[in-house]
Amino acid sequence: MYYYTPMATIGRFKMRGLSDKFIISLKSELLQPVLERVKKDDTLMLGIRDGYFNIYYRGGNLLRITEKQYSSDLFFDKKYDLSEGHKIYNALNLPEKITDPAQLDKWVSSIALLKELMDFWFNKNPKMEREFQQLVERENNRSSISGESEYFITDIEFADSGLGARFDMLAICWLASQRKNGSNCRAALIEMKYGDGALGGRGGLLKHLQDIDTLISDNDKYKSLLETIESQFNQLDELGLLRFNRCSNGTKVKLVANDNPEVIFILANHNPRSVKLKNILIDSEFKKYIASKNFDLRFFVSSDAGYGMHNDNMLSYEQYISRFCE
Repeated sequence: MYYYTPMATIGRFKMRGLSDKFIISLKSELLQPVLERVKKDDTLMLGIRDGYFNIYYRGGNLLRITEKQYSSDLFFDKKYDLSEGHKIYNALNLPEKITDPAQLDKWVSSIALLKELMDFWFNKNPKMEREFQQLVERENNRSSISGESEYFITDIEFADSGLGARFDMLAICWLASQRKNGSNCRAALIEMKYGDGALGGRGGLLKHLQDIDTLISDNDKYKSLLETIESQFNQLDELGLLRFNRCSNGTKVKLVANDNPEVIFILANHNPRSVKLKNILIDSEFKKYIASKNFDLRFFVSSDAGYGMHNDNMLSYEQYISRFCE
């Protein structure tokens, strides 16, 4: 049995992560079957939150497990069951609280059916941007080429009302040549856009830069965000959910607050015949952030086909404009 230990606060803001006891439960106690299920299934992703974690499938939340003092709460969103009255999900009779392995085994054995319910829901309600976010995570964190990657995704669909922050992905840039020193890492704040329809408007490229600039300008908020990214990376690594070429001394990453983060745009399936992207990039309001003192703006260009992320694939604004927006 484990006991809830609240996470530390950083300044005015709470760092997001799992308690030591919760990590132990995942590695070797009650919740270990869930972790093993994620490790054996490349379509699943474990996302660390504040006192709970999500299991993502196709970018959707398949399962949420929350740490309680004497049990764990489990949640599946019934919206994914399109049957009348959610009768398929209800027939599983899954317990909302678990205190023993038999209860958890019932959930783990039901994952295949829960995934099928989500497949049917996504067929009617496609969420391609979220699905591609998880694909990026898979390729860089746990695929056959992840050992060559220089970017590791710590979270997708990050939202923190206290920080006033929302990001498609949080990541750490750790160059292959600098793995001996965990302080030689940079935070990477990533926004993915699927198709040209998502480039402008209230959730467009310019709005993201404005919000990011505001966040980083607040030292306490930015420090809290860095602590969260750092904690997420180290906890994912401890859980065996990262595959990369590491130094033999077991170095832990440490982000430095005065090191500007990279802000990276991943533009999936941009239509090269459209002028929409070019018009956004050459707009005077957008160009104000090209040389921001708060972050380094980059555009990800894949190495041939795929989403393996390397420093050489991160183009500056000038490089990106000259290549795609002549």
